[in-house]
Amino acid sequence: MLTAAVATGLALSLATTALAAPVGTLKQFKVPTTNSEPRAITNGSDGNRWLTEGTDFTNAPPKIARITPAGAVTEIPVDCNGCILTDIIQGPDNVLYLTSNDPFLGGYNWQTGTFLAPITIPNSGAVAGDLAVHGNEIWFTDFNNDSLWRYNISSGQFTQFPVPEPGDVIVDSSGGVWFTADLDGSVDRLNPATGAVQAFPVPDGLSPRQITIATDGQIWFTSRFTPQGVGRLNPATGVVTTFLTPSNPGPEGIDASPNGTVWFAQNAAGNIANINNAGVITETKAIKGSQPLQITVAANGDPWFTMLAADKIGAFLLR
Repeated sequence: MLTAAVATGLALSLATTALAAPVGTLKQFKVPTTNSEPRAITNGSDGNRWLTEGTDFTNAPPKIARITPAGAVTEIPVDCNGCILTDIIQGPDNVLYLTSNDPFLGGYNWQTGTFLAPITIPNSGAVAGDLAVHGNEIWFTDFNNDSLWRYNISSGQFTQFPVPEPGDVIVDSSGGVWFTADLDGSVDRLNPATGAVQAFPVPDGLSPRQITIATDGQIWFTSRFTPQGVGRLNPATGVVTTFLTPSNPGPEGIDASPNGTVWFAQNAAGNIANINNAGVITETKAIKGSQPLQITVAANGDPWFTMLAADKIGAFLLR
C-alpha cells in the first residue's frame, strides 16, 4: 500500500548568477557507430567510463561501450532483440547493471568480459528506467507501473514499491530512496522498511527530472521543461531552493562533484554547466548540434557526458 505524506518545508526561489566559463579543456571523442545516439553514462570500477548506445529509431543496434581516460572507445553488442537501452550503472563485483524497455535487468562483468543471464522482472509490463545502487541492492524506476523496484543481488529477490510516477532515483547513505515525481512537481522520499512516501513540493512550477546527491547530503535535481532550472533540497529541513534558468538551456542529467558542487548537462544549449550552493552557474563552451544528455563526474572531478545528436562523448578536463 502506498502511504503518502507531504512535507511542509520552506520553498525558496533564487536567481542564478552566470560567471566566466570554468577553467579546463573540452575534449570530444567520436563513438564508432553512426547514429548510435549515446545516452546513459557512468563511472566504472575499472577507472573507465561506460555508456549505452543504439536505438531502433536510427537503426543502430543496442550496445554498451567503454571509453578510457585517453578517449579510446570499445563497443560491445547487447543481445536483447533490438531493445532500447535506458541506463547503466556500476554495481558490486565488477558487474555493470543495465536497463532497457524490455522487462529484464541486464548485467555485464567488465573483468571477465561476459554478460550475466538476463534477470527477468516479475512483471511483464515493467519498463525499467533509471538505476541506483546501494550496497547489494539495485534500484530502478518503472514509470509504466508507477513503481520503484529493488533487486537484492544476494537473494535474487525483487520487491515492488508503488509510488507516484518516478523519473529518476538515488539512494542516500542511510538507505533512504529519493526519486523525482515530475507529474506531481515534487521530489519524494521512500522509506523501504514501511513503503511510506514523503513528498517535498517544488516551487516555481518546476518539474523535477534527474537527481543526484551532493557530498554534503543535499539532493539536487534538474527541471527540463519550461519553467526550467535546477533545484536543491535539504533533507534535514525540507527546504527546497530553486535556481531558475530563464534562457531555457534544457537541464538534463546531473551528477555530484567531489568538491561539493554539481554538474549538469544542458541539452538545448549544447554544453554542460556547474552550480555551487550559492547558485552560481558556470558553463563550458557550447557544441552546436550536440544535445548533451547524461553526465557523470570522475573521481578526479572531471565531468564526462554523452552527446545524443553528435554521436560523441565529451569530457571537460579541469585545470
